[in-house]
Amino acid sequence: MKFFATPVIALFLFALAIANSHAKPGYSSAGLATEPIVLSTFNKSAERIQKGEIGGWQAGIGEWRIENGALIGDELEANHHASSCTYRFEATHMVIKAQVQLGNATQIAIGCRDTVPPNLHLGRLYITPDSIWIQKMSGISKSTRKEILTTQKVAIDPKRWYEVSIEIIGDRYVARVGDHTIEARHERFADAKGIVALINRGQGARFKNVELWHAKPST
Repeated sequence: MKFFATPVIALFLFALAIANSHAKPGYSSAGLATEPIVLSTFNKSAERIQKGEIGGWQAGIGEWRIENGALIGDELEANHHASSCTYRFEATHMVIKAQVQLGNATQIAIGCRDTVPPNLHLGRLYITPDSIWIQKMSGISKSTRKEILTTQKVAIDPKRWYEVSIEIIGDRYVARVGDHTIEARHERFADAKGIVALINRGQGARFKNVELWHAKPST
């Protein structure tokens, strides 16, 4: 016997398909409820720029472009500073997800800054060809202070894409790069976050499918 959907059922299935095509709340690896802040696919090509909006992010230092579904960053020697592309938001507990490829870059970092003007450094995950580490930070510009809390020796293939996730819940910072996991705790990580930065040293670092999520710890 054949089944024919009534107009009401067909309309319901269509609405369900539309709903499933959009980002919905999910859960962190620790089982905390999450809701999206921004999901960046970088699917619209953009020319090289040194300052200004690119794919919903703000290029501030270095040179950035979107190509073949990836945000690509190049450090500029004249800047005397790693390249940086930022996104502004506000969250206390959060999850960051991305896919990254080192390319010819010597170092990739994903950093957070707080909500205290002018948005002081808070912490970073670093990825290099032979190690990953977490550091807590404070200050900004010449007043920046940093402390490496944990590091792990790894072998990162510069031509391979790696899944990266960062969960900052209270004072706990857990980062995963491919099959590698590192964790650190510091009271600084519990501060409210106002900026996430994609950072690299060298040329050709690639970022794609970058996601920022609010996380809601159980009370």
